[in-house]
Order: sequence, then C-alpha cells, then structure tokens
Amino acid sequence: MLPSMPGRSMKGSSLIVAASAVAVLCGAIGIVGWLFEIRGLLSIPDGAPGLSPLSAVGLVAAGAALMCAVRSPRSMQLLGLVVLAIFIVAAAGYMTGSSFGLGDLPSDVARGAGTLPGLPAPNSMIAFGCIAIALVSMPRHPTIAQSAMLLAFVIAYLAALGELFGASLVEGLSAYSAMSPQTIVAIGALTLGVLYATADAGVMPLVMDRGVAGLAVRRFLPIAVGLPVVLGGLRVAGEVAGLFDTRFGTALMAVASAALAGILTIDIAIAIRDLDQRLGREHSARAIAESESRIKNDVLSLLTQELRTPANVIHAQAHLLQAGVLTQERTQQVVETVSVNAARLRQYVDDAMEVASLAQGGLLLEPLDVDPRDAVRAALDAWASRIAQKGITLTSRLTPSGIVRGDPARIQRIAGNLLSNAVKFTSSGGEIRVETVRDGDFVRLTVADTGVGIAADFLPYVFEPFRRSGALVDGHVEGLGLGLAIVRHLVELHGGSVTASSDGVGHGASFVVRLPSVAA
Repeated sequence: MLPSMPGRSMKGSSLIVAASAVAVLCGAIGIVGWLFEIRGLLSIPDGAPGLSPLSAVGLVAAGAALMCAVRSPRSMQLLGLVVLAIFIVAAAGYMTGSSFGLGDLPSDVARGAGTLPGLPAPNSMIAFGCIAIALVSMPRHPTIAQSAMLLAFVIAYLAALGELFGASLVEGLSAYSAMSPQTIVAIGALTLGVLYATADAGVMPLVMDRGVAGLAVRRFLPIAVGLPVVLGGLRVAGEVAGLFDTRFGTALMAVASAALAGILTIDIAIAIRDLDQRLGREHSARAIAESESRIKNDVLSLLTQELRTPANVIHAQAHLLQAGVLTQERTQQVVETVSVNAARLRQYVDDAMEVASLAQGGLLLEPLDVDPRDAVRAALDAWASRIAQKGITLTSRLTPSGIVRGDPARIQRIAGNLLSNAVKFTSSGGEIRVETVRDGDFVRLTVADTGVGIAADFLPYVFEPFRRSGALVDGHVEGLGLGLAIVRHLVELHGGSVTASSDGVGHGASFVVRLPSVAA
C-alpha cells in the first residue's frame, strides 16, 4: 500500500493544481495543433522549435499525474509510467535510428539538431526521463523526486538560455540544446509543483524556513536564476548591435555580475539584520509573556496560601461557636480570634484592591499643606503597641523639615507601611529607627531596622507587588508582598521617590522616602 502524500495548505494545493494545469495546457495545445495541422500551435512563437506529438502527450500525462499527487499517489505513479514509456520509446528510437512511424511535425516547423521525426529532441527526452523518475518516486522517496525534477529544470533552463541567446541556431554542440518553448514552460511549472508537493523533504524545508537560512535562500535564488538571463541577453544584444566585441562583452558581464553580487550581498545582510531584530522582538515578547505567566502563577499561589490561613481559622472558630459548648470566657476568645483574622483577611483584600487602583491610575489624592511629622507620629502611635509587644526598641527623631503638599492619610499610609515592614522583619531585641530631616528641596523620611536584611539579588524587586523576600523571621512571614508596592505608588503620586538599601541578609535594611517640600 502506498503512503499518502503529506497534507498541503490551501495555498500549496492551489499552486500544485495551477502548475499541473499549465503543463496539461502546454501539451494539449500541441496535440490540437498536430491533429488539426495548425502550425501556429506547434511552434510558439513562430520560428521556435516545434512541439512533437510524443512530447505533447508526455506533457499532458505529466501534468495530469502531478494533479493526482495529493489525493491519489497511485494514479500519479501510473501516469508517471506513461511518461517513462515515452522516454523509453524515444531512447530506443535514437539508439536504433527509427521513429517507429510516429506522427511528425510539418516540414516547415523548426526542430533541434539531431532530432528524429516524430520524437522529442534529445534534451527533451532526457528531461522526460527525469520527470518520470520524479513522479514515480515521489510518494516514497520525495528527495529523489526533487533531485530528478531539478535536473529536468536545469535542462530546460539551458534550453531557454540557448533560445534567448540564439545558441540553438548555430552549428556545434549548442545546436542540440533546442527545446520547444511549450516544453520549457511546462517543465518549469512541473518543477514548482513537485517542490511544493514535497515541501517537507529535501531542500524545501530550507527554502521555507522562517529563519536566516530560509531568508537567504529566498532572496538569493531568484537572482541566481534570473541574473544570467538578463546579463547574457544584454551581452548578446550588444554584440549583435555591434556596440562591443566578444572580449569586451565578457569583461562587461564580469563587472556587472560582481556589482550585482555586491548589491545582493548587502540586500541579504540588511534583510538578515531586520529578521534578527524581528526575531529578537518576538523572543523578548515571548520572554515577557512567559515571565508574566510565571508571576501570575506565583501570585495565585501566594493568594491561595495567604487567604486560606485566616479563612480556615474563621471557619474553624465558627464551628466552635455553632456547637454551643464553649464557656463565656472561651467564647470571647473565639470571637476575638475571628475578629482578628477577619480584619487580616479584609486587609489583604484592601491592599490588593489599592494596588490595582494605583496601577490603573484610579486613586486620587486630596492634597493639603502637610507637616510630614504629623503623619509619621500618627503612624508611630498606631504601631507603638505592636512594637512594644514584640520587644523591639524604637528610636524616632522628627526634626522640623518643611511642609509637603500632599494627602495626609496617604502620607501616614506610607509611614505605616514602612513601619509594618520593619516590625515584620525585625525579631525581638532588634531596633527600628525613624527620622525626618530637610534634604535640600525635599523632606526625607528614613525608616531603618536591624532585622533580617535584604538579599542583593532581591533588592531590585523589593517594591514589586506580590514579591516577598526569602528571609524569614520565626519561620514565616505573613502578607501578600503589597505593602512596599503601595509605598512606591503613593510616593510617586506625590512626586517623590523611595529607595531601599541593605548590606545583605542579617544586616538590616533602610528605606528612604523623599517628598518635595513647598515654601513655608
């Protein structure tokens, strides 16, 4: 059982059908011209080598075979055997010097040197043999099919150049290169069709490659095929017109070839550079998308972990309350536990919503002339009991530093989040230092601690949302990693800046906020 040909895209299948139709049409025109003795259909254009009846039949068979390539490989091979039979008959005729009584062209139709009546020209015969090999071998050996078809194309290409330059009209070996234009066109179409029908094998993956290799082939190949035609035609035309002799024509052709090769090299280099840049942009975009996907997964994991803890506590305590077996004192403890965890859960949600609002520009300030020391004192008062409970020493030095145009509640939030971060990462016996000072046209707020510090590789990401340091206090650090992200957004809304510094893990951390001051 024959393997089916690989599926082609709609564009590829249409091209194969179109190539097949061209070959069938070229052959059919010759058959009609021979049957009805229409000289104009046998020699196109007038004076060109004519298409023999046997060649016409071969072109129709080859075109029909290629049309079966995708849907019926067996039919393609059977029609390929018809083309092979034409090659065998022609070869036997040339070896025996007999045309076997096959129909011949009219006597006034040109034919190539050495062509026997009724038989294809010698080069056409060899081309038909190559076409037959391509059609028969295509289902199982696509690389062989490509090689055979490309050889047929080279033969037809040589014949086309011979006709263009008038080589087939002179004596000698060049006269044997004659081939009818119909055969040349049909072989070109068949070559294109076979290559597309075997696009997954041989040279085609290289031609269709989206990378640099494919780009170079697609840019260079058309020039390599077409350049000799253009330059050779110009040279022959110049010599025929008497503009220069053969030697000078050869020199001109060499110079023109070198110049065009240089231009082509530069063009390919530019195209490769553009492709590299495009691929680089695609790679960067893909890397960003993958990074965003990883961050999204990390965020979901973090949200699941941090939200589950207070939710589970609330759920468990609610079951105890529903059981109705607790003492009044124990009930009060359970209610307090539920309240604390509910507040914690709400804080997580509020932080996440605030970050989203800040990122989208949906948070508006209510600016006033504010003494930043008042906002810092309010934050210190809010955290005083927690700091004392944890056994941390607090040192504050709030010197007169100027007036800031800002939202008092948001400035207090900035100081509060920095204090929260310091308390979270500083163990019992540690120290937190808070100070405000004048710094040129800015008010500088510093919150420093002697806590676990920040690793050097994490420091660039410390203000990114949902990013948490791996340094832990008491085995676990609560929170979604949003506090410092909120600080950064709020500071930037006030036209200021915030920086973080640390000498590494175990050496504490320092956060410095600079807000622009206004004239008193």
